Amino acid sequence: MNKPNQVTFSTFNLLNYLEPPNAYYDFENIYSFDEWQKKQHWIAEAIRSTDCDVIGFQEIFSPESIEQLMNELGYPYFAVVDSAHVEDDYLYTCPVVGIASRYPIESVQPVTPDSSLLAAFNLGDNFSFNRTPVHATIELPHLGSTDCYVVHFKSQRPTEPKVEPIKTSDSSAEQKLQSDTLIKLHQEQLGSWLSSVQRGLEAQLLHQYITNQRYLTDQPVVLMGDFNKPLFNDEFRGLLSYSLNRDETSQHWLSHFRLRDSWDLYHQLHEEDLLEQRKPTHYYGASGSVLDYILMSNEFDCQNSSSLMEISHYTVLDHHLINPSFEHDQFSTDHAVVSVTAHIREA
Repeated sequence: MNKPNQVTFSTFNLLNYLEPPNAYYDFENIYSFDEWQKKQHWIAEAIRSTDCDVIGFQEIFSPESIEQLMNELGYPYFAVVDSAHVEDDYLYTCPVVGIASRYPIESVQPVTPDSSLLAAFNLGDNFSFNRTPVHATIELPHLGSTDCYVVHFKSQRPTEPKVEPIKTSDSSAEQKLQSDTLIKLHQEQLGSWLSSVQRGLEAQLLHQYITNQRYLTDQPVVLMGDFNKPLFNDEFRGLLSYSLNRDETSQHWLSHFRLRDSWDLYHQLHEEDLLEQRKPTHYYGASGSVLDYILMSNEFDCQNSSSLMEISHYTVLDHHLINPSFEHDQFSTDHAVVSVTAHIREA
């Protein structure tokens, strides 16, 4: 039997994927049976249209439900490594990520932070991933065992204070009471910065895990996910880094561990499309941003000597964002579905 000559990867934020009668975040957020059927139907249609082989999912509250749907759609392999937080039996918070595949998942495990690296910087037990990433090794045609990662980095929402600030009182008439507005401003500013710090730590520790795995196994790497900020932001610099500071000679050896944005890999092969503007994957009002990415190792870089495949297609399913039909897209998602197709290189 001939092997397929291509493999397609997708990243798909499902947006509050929770089977009724359970509620997400608030007791009033419960899909009716009809609404849930519409959401399931929309997801199935989107997956059929992308015709992908491996899918990284974000915002899963009901893993059994999405696993069943994926099995019906021809994806017999599915995995999560964590579970959502449940309060009062039916109020769900903290969704998880997962992965589905047409091809066998050989092994799956959570990405764990390196305790020795954390201890070296006195971070100790103070760090955990906001959402535990999935590491799945999948047997893919032409590539063999491939390490696929699914991530959903910390959101831009400011980190909430753990306790209310203590207001100081002074009987002196000259002492002003603290301003509630100023307190809120400072909490939001610090909370926003702490969220950026969390994303940066997640990116660095994920990169360390990925590169250590590659050092041990020398297997191709695909990282899919919702980054919650554009890739050019400082917190993600470590994901794309492959040289030591002030040591250019290190780049030659470290280039083996390089990860590249699949959009850039696509344009290497399709230079005629260089003027094509990259489509946003998320909108806040009228402002669009690219938040969803697929990063890949040298095996997918047509200009690298290690190349096994080349990126022939990069697609963004976004009709529900730019031209939505209320009846059809009401229960879709607030992110685009990003897909990348890798073809075997022609001899």
